[in-house]
Amino acid sequence: MENNKESLTALVSCFARGYHALQSKNPIFNDTLALSLIKEDEQELIATNWANAYHFFHPEPSNAPLTTDEKLSWVMNTQCIPQLVSRSRYAEDQLISAIKRGIKQYVILGAGMDTFAYRQENLPEDFMIYEVDHPATQQFKQQRLKEMGILIPENVKFVPVDFTHRSLQHELMKHGFNKDAFSYFSILGVVMYLNKPDFFKLLSTIAEIAPNGSSVVFDYLDNDAFNDDCASDKIMKMRQITAATGEHIITGFDPLTLDIELQNSQMLLYENLSPEQIEDMFFSTREDEMHAFDHFHFAHLAIRK
Repeated sequence: MENNKESLTALVSCFARGYHALQSKNPIFNDTLALSLIKEDEQELIATNWANAYHFFHPEPSNAPLTTDEKLSWVMNTQCIPQLVSRSRYAEDQLISAIKRGIKQYVILGAGMDTFAYRQENLPEDFMIYEVDHPATQQFKQQRLKEMGILIPENVKFVPVDFTHRSLQHELMKHGFNKDAFSYFSILGVVMYLNKPDFFKLLSTIAEIAPNGSSVVFDYLDNDAFNDDCASDKIMKMRQITAATGEHIITGFDPLTLDIELQNSQMLLYENLSPEQIEDMFFSTREDEMHAFDHFHFAHLAIRK
């Protein structure tokens, strides 16, 4: 794990989803399998690091000393979990709806330690899942699945490719992707790290290999996230942390003109959720400290060519 940044990042996200499923009385996204992919010593290390980050996120002194568990809970529920679980819930809710419409293939771009393939239920017999990610991350995940005794279903294909540098179309086709079948693509936690030309190229590739009516779901930052005069303190700290790890957040969009920017990619903007709409959808009835993150939006595209 020490020499594999991709795997470490994926494990941290996986830990957050698992922590939420275990600790929340009313989980937004109930990923009960997530912690099964993380060894006990890794869980302890990740938890300690997040708890130690409390004073970075909360510089004001507390009225009373907090325990390590209390610090961890505050950091996770206010600075980490909400965005991770709400985007996963949105993507999988939209996927289930898409399956009812006849979608036959699910492509997870930047799959990391995503667990959908290992907790799938009631899917059509001919439904295929393609996990796409950096080869090192995929090798780590497959080894971890083996170590934890989690079987890889027959309808799951691993596609090891850095899709910003190599042909996504070629690699998917090599692993059996059917260009004529309605497909659903998710791109979660990825777009903000891509240059715009690379992102639009990725969308154009998806439009080339999937028929009209196929879907793409992704999360993105608005342009205000990069304006220090109006960016929230939370997003500024997020940018600082990711930059320190070598993963720079570089791309945002204007939600009001996103549909225009997508025109050359043969995509139609079907849904474009603001932070306020995400709050209403997933957080409005909660009694804990969790809220939708400022500047983050969810988009659902339909291929139209």
